[in-house]
This record gives sequence, C-alpha cells and structure tokens, in this order.
Amino acid sequence: MYKIYTSQEIEKNIKKFKEFNENFILDKHSFYCVLENKNGLIGYADLEKNDHEYILKNIFIRQEDRYKSHGTKIISFLINNKVKKGTLVVKNFESMETFFKKLGFKKENNQYILTDLAGRDERQKEGKKTVYYSIFWNIVLAVTKISAGIFGKSRALLTDGFNSLSDVATSTGILLGIHFSNMPEDEDHPFGHEKIESIIGVGLGIFMIITAFELGKGSIEILISNQDHTIPKITTIFWAGFSSVVKFFMYRQKMRVGIKTGNSALIADAKDSRNDVFSSLGVILGILLSIYISPVFDIIISILVALLIFKEGVSVILETTDVILDKQDFDFLKSIEDYIYENTNISNVHDMVMRKSGDKIFLSLHVRVSGDMSVYESHKIADNLEQSITIDFPSVKSVIVHMDHLL
Repeated sequence: MYKIYTSQEIEKNIKKFKEFNENFILDKHSFYCVLENKNGLIGYADLEKNDHEYILKNIFIRQEDRYKSHGTKIISFLINNKVKKGTLVVKNFESMETFFKKLGFKKENNQYILTDLAGRDERQKEGKKTVYYSIFWNIVLAVTKISAGIFGKSRALLTDGFNSLSDVATSTGILLGIHFSNMPEDEDHPFGHEKIESIIGVGLGIFMIITAFELGKGSIEILISNQDHTIPKITTIFWAGFSSVVKFFMYRQKMRVGIKTGNSALIADAKDSRNDVFSSLGVILGILLSIYISPVFDIIISILVALLIFKEGVSVILETTDVILDKQDFDFLKSIEDYIYENTNISNVHDMVMRKSGDKIFLSLHVRVSGDMSVYESHKIADNLEQSITIDFPSVKSVIVHMDHLL
C-alpha cells in the first residue's frame, strides 16, 4: 500500500520510523510517500515543494526489499499522484546515478532533473513509431509480392501479397486506435476513448474475412476448372523468402514495443506477423512443389493462405468483442484480491468487477471495514487502495472502492 503522510502524521508515528531507519530525521517542510504492507514498512521517500519545483530529499528502502523495484514504484507514485506537472529535482544522490537515469532523469550541475512530467507518453510515441514502420514494410511487401505473383505466375505468392495488404489495413487501424484512445476524457466520454481500438478491431476483422473469402473463392474456382495450371517462375521464391525475413524482424520489433508499452493490439499484430513468417515459408514450399511435382500445389497453398487470413480475421473479432462485452478476467481479479489481502488489514473483498477499454482496466470492488471507523478514516483507506492498485497494476486506469461495514 502506498500512503501519503504529512510531517504532522509522521511525528505522531515517529517511533515506528525510527525503528525502521535509525537515521530517520523528520523534516517538517516535507510530505512523505510511504510503502508498507500489513507486516510493516517497506520504504519511504520525502519530498519538498518549492514553487513549481519538487525536491526529492531522501528515499529509503528496507535492506531485504532492495532491488525489487520498490524504489521505482515509489518515484512513479510520487510523479503520478503528487508532482504531476512541473519539475522533480534530486540532489546528493551520486551513488544512485544509474537508478535515476533509468527513470528518465537528466544530470545537470550535479543534480538529476525530470521535466515535462505531464507530457510524457511513452506508449503513444513508441507505438506510433512501430506502426509506421509496419505500414511501410507491409506496403513494400504487398506491392512486391502481388507484382511478383502476377508476373511470376504464382497464385500462392499473389494471395500472400494480399495478406500483406490486409496487414496494412490492420496496422492503419491500430494507428487510428492509438491516436483516438489517447484522447483525454471529456464530458461526453468520461471513461476515455480507449474502446475505439475494439471498434476498429471488429471492422478490420470483417475486412480480413471478406478478403480471405474472395481470395479463397478465386483459387477454388481455378482448382476445379479444367484449364491447365501454370507453373510459377523460380524467381518467385526469392520474394517469398524476402517476405519471411522482413516479417520475422517485424514480429520481434512489435512484440518488444507491445510488451514494453502494454499495447495489446500491437502484441496481437506481432503474433500475426509471426504467423506471416510461416505462411511465406509455406508459399516457398508450394512454389517448389509446383515447379518440380505439379502446378496444382501453388493453388492449394494459396487456399491455405486464404484460410489463414480468414482465421486471423475471426480471432480479431472474437478478441475485440470480448473487450466490448466486458468479459471478466478472473485470474486478474484474483490477483487484485490477493494483493489487497497481502498488503492491507482488509479481511473481506467482494463484488469485484472489471471493464476493459483498449489496454486499460476500470475496476470496482467492495470492501468491509469496521462500523466504528470514521468517514475520514474509511475514505483514506479507499484513496490509498485506489492509488496503490494503479501503481502496482499499470493496466488499471481507475478504481472505485465501495466501503461496507462489518456486521
């Protein structure tokens, strides 16, 4: 649990902090961010506000809990819940240079400074860069494979080219999703705009299914016709191989950024790029079998690629409709429940539900507290719980805690 204490509140509990850190010195001009669970204190940081500048004066983590990212989480909590706008300055922490640089601080005149806190949006910046990269290469692959498929007389490579063209549409949809989902909440949309990612996803899934149907239909008509099947040119293998190499590197880049930024749409697109690697390798196999055994294999592979596009379209629709219909992730809800029991003295959590919007989760839950507790005390418990969950579970955007009394 993360809690904000005033110096007056620390003074009332000074014995506990002295026992935790024998060198603890109370600064009456500071406020304190404290991290603790029901077993006691884990760490704290004290911060002083000076005009538009915030100065981090001290940060201390219990010896056995160091190197577990607690310091990083405390800094993140301070930024998101107290500092927000302005500049955060750290002085006299030369021994922790690597730690602060990792968090984005810049060293200036023997101090570390973090500026423009409100404008830092790593997810949007890196996500867009990766999607632009994906769109460019998918256009290149679509043009080369469709052209090579037509002139090289390979139906399989032609179909794979349209697969890359559908990937252009998918990436464009993700780009639009990133843009609109990062729009701030407004009066008409108090929960934000993240769900537009799911709406775009359904549209893209339908587009992929229609594309797959048309490609598969054309290949089947050729397969069952009495006309002679053409043998693909050997040069078409090069373009299919080129596609598999490019798709492999696209998969690695998208997956890395998707995991780093928590963008589920980008992770799903990365998996699609991984599947495209195997489809392009399948095209190579089909072309070789067509050249050396029978040209019918080129048609068969093109049908299989169309089926793959169809499968991906269905998967996209199912995944995005789960988000729209607020499907509950019971493993996630259980992890929240365990977190509350492990870090607080709350003994009863119930009626927990979640709504997912884009990559963000809106959570509501009920907890029971003593009926003798004041409104102020119960409100503070709710605030601390909300702030702690949003820090330790970055995908959670909002938490509503309803307080019930113990019977």
